Amino acid sequence: MKLRLSVACVAASALLAGCGGGGSNGIPPISSVNPISTGSLVFAVGTANLYGTGTGLNVVSTYRQASGLSNVTVDTPTITGPFKVPAAGKAGSGVDAYSTLPNGPSAQEVTLGGIITGTSQSVHPGTPACDQSTPCIVNNANGGTTTIPPNTTTFGQSGGVFVNGLSPGNYTNNGVASSYTPYVEPLYDTTSGNQFTPFGGPPAFPGANGLGLRDGLSNIGTGVVGIPLGISTFSGVKVNGGNYTLSLQVPTGYAGQTPTYGTATATATLRTAATLPTITAPAFVLDGKGGGTVTVAALPAGVTEEVVQIVDTGNGGTNCQGATGANAIPVYYTIVAHAAGAVPLPDSIGPNTNLSGGQSNITPSPSICTAAQNTAAAGSAQPGDNYTVQAIGADYPLFESLYPVNTNQTPTLAGANGQADITISAVVGATSASRNRHVLRGSRSI
Repeated sequence: MKLRLSVACVAASALLAGCGGGGSNGIPPISSVNPISTGSLVFAVGTANLYGTGTGLNVVSTYRQASGLSNVTVDTPTITGPFKVPAAGKAGSGVDAYSTLPNGPSAQEVTLGGIITGTSQSVHPGTPACDQSTPCIVNNANGGTTTIPPNTTTFGQSGGVFVNGLSPGNYTNNGVASSYTPYVEPLYDTTSGNQFTPFGGPPAFPGANGLGLRDGLSNIGTGVVGIPLGISTFSGVKVNGGNYTLSLQVPTGYAGQTPTYGTATATATLRTAATLPTITAPAFVLDGKGGGTVTVAALPAGVTEEVVQIVDTGNGGTNCQGATGANAIPVYYTIVAHAAGAVPLPDSIGPNTNLSGGQSNITPSPSICTAAQNTAAAGSAQPGDNYTVQAIGADYPLFESLYPVNTNQTPTLAGANGQADITISAVVGATSASRNRHVLRGSRSI
């Protein structure tokens, strides 16, 4: 059995050594070193205030080796604790056939109670999905029937824990990640209109050239347009105080022809089910030159940092950012604040427009194209770009724990109260068209 590079390792460290190498097609085989012995699993839980209209469970996790990179490239997570999941979703609309995301938990998870899990890699690819709480009877090639035990789960076979938390990044037998795009957050929320893809961009995550981490600037997975923010928030999950456990089933090798697995485990305690106050998106005023100013209000009580996500969704016509700009795929900007104040979004940290210049000859574009800039690019009247603004407040070091900001094997994931509580604002500034583009539901080439 071969280990496969995780999405988080690829996305967060595309320019660095350490993700592995060798083996056929560059895929590192499992060696005699048991990955369980080399990695550290860190886990924290907290409450979630969702837009002031709902609540849920927030999970923060990392599974890193000593260098700070992802310890493995395939694992199967299970979260257990004194919580209740919402109604079951339907499998097959997410990354893989066994995953019930984004719709909800699986029928079996609802029946068992207090569990959110994944589908073991030991389920052979091509096995029919059994999306119910009791065994399924399916027709087989011999004209008879076969009994299939329930095998659908929240995360399916694609979900795992990597350098920056949970993502659908388990590598397949084809040697590529199931997806290079993080889960749409919050998980289980398909109706609020406030869902988002947690990609972090410049200026908070400047990358090697100030323009962030985007496919086209670096040789990384298709659809990567930022650093995964490590957010795993489960909408509609009713939490209770007590002990929570995260365990990972990790492939360790073969015993003859039989795959072997080990288990990494971490625990966390939810001390209070009280949520942080509701947070609102900050005011953002364009400066007419491609950038603008974000005015962060006083942080809500208990919130120690605010991560502001600004997403340029393009103008639907000719865009001044060129072929790799917001009209092709949304452009993510991230601002981090620890107190009230005005924070600038620079004018020119938009996507590179010099596609033949190489790493040494990057030409940035305006961060958010104005009508005048789009008109100049098109030679005819064009509207300015649409954009959305959303705030994420936390009482734990959300930004400070993320790779590549933090390369420790065991970053601090909990706040002063021992929890990782989060409050997420409603989206501001989105039309129905731009909001749909704000949510990346799969890998897309730019």
